[in-house]
Amino acid sequence: DKDQNVRYEVAKNENTPPEVLVKLARDKDNYVRRAVARNKRAPPEALEKLAKDKDPFIREEVARNMRTPLNVLIKLAKDKDQNVRYEVAKNENTPPEILKALSKDKEHWVRCAVAENNNTPQDVLKELAWDVVWNVRFRVAGNQNTPPEVLENLARDRDWGVRYKVAENDNTPPEILVKLTDDENWLIRYAVARNKNSPPEALRKLAEDKEFDVKLAVAKNPRTPPDVLEKLALDPNEYVRKAALRNPK
Repeated sequence: DKDQNVRYEVAKNENTPPEVLVKLARDKDNYVRRAVARNKRAPPEALEKLAKDKDPFIREEVARNMRTPLNVLIKLAKDKDQNVRYEVAKNENTPPEILKALSKDKEHWVRCAVAENNNTPQDVLKELAWDVVWNVRFRVAGNQNTPPEVLENLARDRDWGVRYKVAENDNTPPEILVKLTDDENWLIRYAVARNKNSPPEALRKLAEDKEFDVKLAVAKNPRTPPDVLEKLALDPNEYVRKAALRNPK
């Protein structure tokens, strides 16, 4: 069709036959080619073609697509455009060895994406936990696969945002959560109070916290012991009392 809007609609339609998408991958219009690159049913042949496109936004879409072949992701991991490499680092199909290589990227946003990827090997997460950029460490602290010993180190990080992510992580060991109840920043204590895996010892202590939001979070936590809830049901603050009474525990 001569109308680019029609071709665009065909290109983004997941029911479009593969051979048509391959043809549209050579379309003169950037938006049409980008729609093909974004299509969840795009065939490997089309994605391989688009991975070489001069438009970096199209290569980004290819790097983001879950159907992109492994050999294409490997090539895009070396792309000159940092946003393309970022999308490769985010892609859950990117193999561990490529994620390891991208963990050394000069652009910290690429390293952030590696730190956040659930397929990133633990040895790589250990290295990224020492990154000079706090945002990278922040994402390591939030990764569900980060080893306990790494989370323990990050729980002492100088940046409160990193410690917050450790306190929020469901896989943070109980003993580390207990230590974080002494953090000077109330937001970290609040994150511990909200964590569904916080041990009774931590919740019992935080029920005495001076910050209203921390006590409220304890009152809402399903792991809070019954005796602590009984005490919070008599709290001077109406919201804390109501939350404690509504707690299914």
